[in-house]
Amino acid sequence: MRILLLNPPAENTVAEYAAKSGDSDDGAVEVEDFGLFPPLGLLYIMASLKQKAPEHEVVFLDCVAEHIGQKELQSRIVGINPAVVGITSFTMALYDVCLAARNIRSALPDVHICLGGHHPIAFPLEAAGLPEFDSIVVGEGEDAFPALVKALEAGTDFTLITGVYTKESIRSYSDKKSADPRFLTSVMVPPAYIENIDCLPPPDRSAISHLKYRSIVGASSHLATMISSRGCPCQCTYCDVPFKKYRQRSISSVADEIRDCLDSGYTEVHFYDDLFNITPERVIAFCNEMNSRGYRFDWDFRGRVNTVTRESLQRAKAAGCRMISFGVETGSDEGLRLLKKNTTTEQIRNVFKWCRELGILTIADFMIGLPFEKSAVDVRRNVDFLLELDPDYAQFSILSLFPNTEIYHDAAQLGLIDPARWSRFASAPSKDFYVDHWEESIPLSELLKLQRESYRKFYLRPRYIWRSMIATCSWHEFTSKLNGAMKLLGR
Repeated sequence: MRILLLNPPAENTVAEYAAKSGDSDDGAVEVEDFGLFPPLGLLYIMASLKQKAPEHEVVFLDCVAEHIGQKELQSRIVGINPAVVGITSFTMALYDVCLAARNIRSALPDVHICLGGHHPIAFPLEAAGLPEFDSIVVGEGEDAFPALVKALEAGTDFTLITGVYTKESIRSYSDKKSADPRFLTSVMVPPAYIENIDCLPPPDRSAISHLKYRSIVGASSHLATMISSRGCPCQCTYCDVPFKKYRQRSISSVADEIRDCLDSGYTEVHFYDDLFNITPERVIAFCNEMNSRGYRFDWDFRGRVNTVTRESLQRAKAAGCRMISFGVETGSDEGLRLLKKNTTTEQIRNVFKWCRELGILTIADFMIGLPFEKSAVDVRRNVDFLLELDPDYAQFSILSLFPNTEIYHDAAQLGLIDPARWSRFASAPSKDFYVDHWEESIPLSELLKLQRESYRKFYLRPRYIWRSMIATCSWHEFTSKLNGAMKLLGR
């Protein structure tokens, strides 16, 4: 059989800001502004299919990277003519996911379409009920999807596979609520789950060798993304990362994958872990392995401030670490406590100071529109803390209220949002859906203005502009910074 693994077009993603706000979207920095990254989940599935079901032909298509719209996808599908299609999904892109499935079905009525990715984990019952799909995979698909393919070929009952469901087979769970500590959501059917992620083959990058993925803050256009772990055990009130149990790969397996990437021409690695630096010791062990193997490449990661030591930063810098993205989020100890960040402003100051001294670039991820910000004065006071940190890059996001998070439930209890909106959207996605924000004290229209103000206040400082210019080391960095500046000034 021929199997298509599809990253669908992203033409109608959920609006971050409602039209009713009275302001336009041009104040917000959209996701695509930060770069283009490969769908690692699909590449893992591709590798697993080749290992577990080598008799089948696997085709990979990333519509986002290849700029393939819904109309072109329909014609591409006819040429590929798959028997099975696996589509990855995020809830924010659900309308496009369903539209892609409908286009595929109209071209190939007998094709089996399976929905996977983040969305079925967050909304398993609603996902299984979507008429566009013949099956869904809830959880991790490296074992479940190859088993589904084998069952389809043999004509056996694929609903016996853990994590694979249809509209009919999932009904027995519709009135059951379970608290699976491995997952964030409180409503969960038995999921597909990989306990030992070291047993998985590395993602198959052969299908993306012709594509140029990029990061706006990257050092080159030869960027590989990688994960050394899955899950995040932290309890931040706003976060909807679905996997809560933290599972690590062995350092040697990560190093072997890096070797393959370097041999394939990649010069930079972005670690996409939800939490790369679970402990300082793990970072040091990784650096020791890189040094012992003599690997030299630029790398960066997303991490937490409270699991950093100066020694781990020193070792990281010596091993080629170019940049670290930290979730700062807010500028007061009380705010950090309310967000359950388990960190302090003193720790944050120290870590950013150490990075500056050691020559590691920093990104500060920051939020405004938080429940404890009662006025524009509060927002500006918190932003002033970030200016004091003086990171190399800053991202100012307006707090988004996502289902299955503590802060979402708090907003619902206060009557600030309709808690059933997302479930209705997950059952019948539409173009006019939008994300909720915490507007108890500050309306969204004002938050958008404060976001624009914060970006300009940070990036248009003469000292920052000068430092950024002299620190630019490559044409890729220059064009990325110029692109970002033009967008910022345009807004």
